[in-house]
Amino acid sequence: MTFGMSACIALATLGWQQPTVPPTSAAFQVEELESRLADPSAYVSFLDVPTLRAGIYRLEAGAADEQSPHSRDEIYHVLSGKAVLDVGGTRYDAKPGAILFVAANTEHRFVDIEETLTTLVIFSDQVPTTGGMVRGPVPTKQTPYPETSPRGSTRIFYWYGPGSAGQLAIDYGLPRWQPAYARFLNAPGGPRWRFGQDFWTRLDTNIDLTIAGVEVPAGEYYLVLEHDATAGLRVIALDPGPIRKAKLDAFQAPQTTGGIAIPLKRDEEVESFAERLAMRLDVVDRERGTATLTIDFGPARMVADVVMHPSK
Repeated sequence: MTFGMSACIALATLGWQQPTVPPTSAAFQVEELESRLADPSAYVSFLDVPTLRAGIYRLEAGAADEQSPHSRDEIYHVLSGKAVLDVGGTRYDAKPGAILFVAANTEHRFVDIEETLTTLVIFSDQVPTTGGMVRGPVPTKQTPYPETSPRGSTRIFYWYGPGSAGQLAIDYGLPRWQPAYARFLNAPGGPRWRFGQDFWTRLDTNIDLTIAGVEVPAGEYYLVLEHDATAGLRVIALDPGPIRKAKLDAFQAPQTTGGIAIPLKRDEEVESFAERLAMRLDVVDRERGTATLTIDFGPARMVADVVMHPSK
């Protein structure tokens, strides 16, 4: 028996299954969902996809709402009943048609439930940004600040049998589009941009790459964006070593120099609008190991061809 076959049998023994693809659409009826509620006061989930979760929450008249704060932002849409949503002392009428927002980790509960309350509950699955300098104190010396924020990630990996022939991954912060970014994208010659939010945007690859015709050896890189007056928009792949030694924050991207310059092409025909920075790696030809890097931000789309050179 070969090692590859042994590995496949082991995976099967452990109950491993090929991941399922989330649905692209679905339809639900409130009456049917309510019928799933086993108790007079209960919650039932009916949708769980990578970006959000949804359920039906019911509380009988006079019941005590004993829920705890949730780790994600949520929205209540009141379907029927009459109550009050108490959010840290701020009270909101909960009656049919009301749409109520509660931020993550915020104390809240329904009170004064005069009529059995049924609500649609939608949870974001995005981790909210917490901490940072916005929470204070104002620094008068070097001051540590805790910060938790969501990040995006895209990767391509090779896999067969017992292991992988290589992979590449990009992880990045998710800034929301602002008009100021249009000046950077449309007016060349300005300073470099951190190309993300909070910590550095990173490319980690254990295989050699050719991106837009430029050789990028296997390794780890910090990525910044540059709009050169002659060469146009370019991703600059930086060696993290000198940046770490200088203790540069990603906010200080304009202070960086050098790096591997990777040209980007603007897609002028795109009609969509990306509220937040989004990057995507798509395989184009599996046999030839080609892919496309697509970067969407606001009204702009930038692309670069990628050729992967995995181990044989």
